[in-house]
Amino acid sequence: MFICRLEVIQRLAHITPAELGGRAHQSQDTDNKLEQWLMYAMFGCSCPLSGREGGGSPATKELFHLIFPSLKSGSEAHVHAATMALGHSHLEICEVMFSELSSFIDEVSLEAEGKPKWKSALQGHQQHSLTQADIALILLAEIAYENDEDFREHLPLLFHVTFVSMDSSEDIVLEHCQHLLVNLLYSLAGRHLELYDVENSDGENKQQVVSLIKYVQSKRGSMMWENEDSTVTRTELPSAALLSALVQSMVDAIFFQGDLRETWGAEALKWAMECTSRHLACRSHQIYRALRPRVTNDACVSLLRCLHRCLGNPVPSVLGSVMEILLTLQVMVENMEPQKVILYPQLFWGCVAMMHTDFVHVYCQVLELFSRVIERLSFRDTTTENVLLSSMPRDELDTHTSDSSEFQRTESRNVCEPSPSNGKVPAFEGVQPLVLKGLMSTVSHGVSIEVLSRITVPSCDSIFGDSETRLLMHITGLLPWLCFQLSQDAVVGPASPLQQQDQKACSVAANIAIWCRAKSLDELATVFMAYASGEFKGIENLLASVSPLLCNEWFPKHSALAFGHLLRLLEKGPVDYQRVILLMLKALLQHTPMDAAQSPHMYAIVSQLVESTLCWEALSVLEALLQSCSSLPGSHPPDAGSFENGFGGTDEKIFPQTSFKARSGPLQFAGGIGYGGGSTLAGQANVNESGISPRELALQNTCLMLGRVLDSCALGRRRDYRRLVPFVATAGNP
Repeated sequence: MFICRLEVIQRLAHITPAELGGRAHQSQDTDNKLEQWLMYAMFGCSCPLSGREGGGSPATKELFHLIFPSLKSGSEAHVHAATMALGHSHLEICEVMFSELSSFIDEVSLEAEGKPKWKSALQGHQQHSLTQADIALILLAEIAYENDEDFREHLPLLFHVTFVSMDSSEDIVLEHCQHLLVNLLYSLAGRHLELYDVENSDGENKQQVVSLIKYVQSKRGSMMWENEDSTVTRTELPSAALLSALVQSMVDAIFFQGDLRETWGAEALKWAMECTSRHLACRSHQIYRALRPRVTNDACVSLLRCLHRCLGNPVPSVLGSVMEILLTLQVMVENMEPQKVILYPQLFWGCVAMMHTDFVHVYCQVLELFSRVIERLSFRDTTTENVLLSSMPRDELDTHTSDSSEFQRTESRNVCEPSPSNGKVPAFEGVQPLVLKGLMSTVSHGVSIEVLSRITVPSCDSIFGDSETRLLMHITGLLPWLCFQLSQDAVVGPASPLQQQDQKACSVAANIAIWCRAKSLDELATVFMAYASGEFKGIENLLASVSPLLCNEWFPKHSALAFGHLLRLLEKGPVDYQRVILLMLKALLQHTPMDAAQSPHMYAIVSQLVESTLCWEALSVLEALLQSCSSLPGSHPPDAGSFENGFGGTDEKIFPQTSFKARSGPLQFAGGIGYGGGSTLAGQANVNESGISPRELALQNTCLMLGRVLDSCALGRRRDYRRLVPFVATAGNP
């Protein structure tokens, strides 16, 4: 605090008392604003120090006499003289400082160029770079003890600025953040407990406040937590856990301020979306998640808009912010009443849009969010399906839009450029194909299984996938996981992870059985009910029961679809599943004829495992492949040369699992990190001719789909939309 006052003294050394007094009632231009405000700040330094933490300091009198040399010392004289000289009341001066503190959201960032900062180097001390908001925070800390009631309505702002600054590199700011927090606890919580005697019989409330004060005091002079930022691969930060714990402790300590959780939450969300500093925006997200206030539709839409703007510049730092936004949306959904989630259809479609991304860690967080959304939706009747379909973004609506909605579409599209030459949003072919692609990455495999498990329902084909093939692909997607559970050693105890997975697998199998029964596939339903009852003890027995039924119902008409998925999973998916997939391929090939024109692709992938520890299983698949090809009427086994070259007599290949019949054209989506080279129904040649890489194509589709989701939302306030995540525009620039 002594250093802080010296900073103020040095800044004011060249300003005469007459100049300060003369400016008290004059309007100031931007260049003189700091001088005028420092005059206001003088009032804070001239307030009495009695009863405050740390006691008095000669610097107060030194500063006071520098500005008002003719006045005598004394608390009342100080306050009266300062108030009269400045021409403002005590409360008005505080309001001025709170106003300056509000500018913290814009001025605190080093990325915010052109903002006035007060730089000076005191003899014997390090150089400091302080904004007006920094100085407001420092001086408000000085007078917090005596002005508790004046501060009550500003607590959300005070707490938020204090908490996001607890890892400041400026020791002056850091020290005064801690000082302000302690003074507020003393003046608000402590005084409230003493005056109103509201603590419980065990003195728990008082002890909680005392412990919190001691904890903050023990950190004096050091950061409360490490200054670190989340990244696309690292979202669980130790500092975020410490921040969250302190936020919750503060809310508990100020329990008499009943609306603090809501008002602070609103302030935190504003900072999260509008702060010029990415670091402070991320900290604001973490504070919001710790507070868990009530959710509004406007907040959800605004966060989706933040995501959309971030996609316009997906550099690593911005992708870290994308992860924070997705985590916040997850907490929002968790905090909603289940029956009200259907009132937020933009969250459902926003997730579907973001599933087009090829950033695998972003994709995982999107699936985590989507899992929470569908967990709170009921698909037992057509109500949910009808609501979602009525709010589904449609490209054909372009010709029937009002001027306001067209303006909004233009605004959304301008965020992510360039747009495809035809201006069309990728055709929506169902949620299922977008989830199945996650099985191809070790990173996203687990959460993809979780989402597939949640959408194992016989209804909503119009949303989840093609009615003719959705059940087939659902079984194909989940069967390797179900088989894998049978290969795990039994562990005694209901709480063990393997036991929990086994219970989950039985539940999924039961849901598949219900689905099969709804499709009149009674034999297949019986097999999965037997799995759910624990009757299958080995993988081979299960596959021997399932494979002929699958082949009889869907093969060979849709065999390319199923084989294509399994081969990509074998090549790109988790290594632990390779043996299971080879056993599945063998079992399926034994019950269906294989077109010789399609076999080279399978041969090329499976033969890579011949020299591995899975040699026996791979050779068994190749043998079954040869027998399957020769079983076709009029066909001849392909010669070894065609296998070795990797292609047969035609260019026809096994299609990926995205080969659903499109509503208005082919769905282009590219694989990226963790998904391999990707695939498009339009053909690889089209991608090459357009000059768009798979990653660019995935980003483009994600931007377009999410932009269209936002187009269907209410326009909202234009000024707010243009203020969102301002750091995105400059992130990554040299």
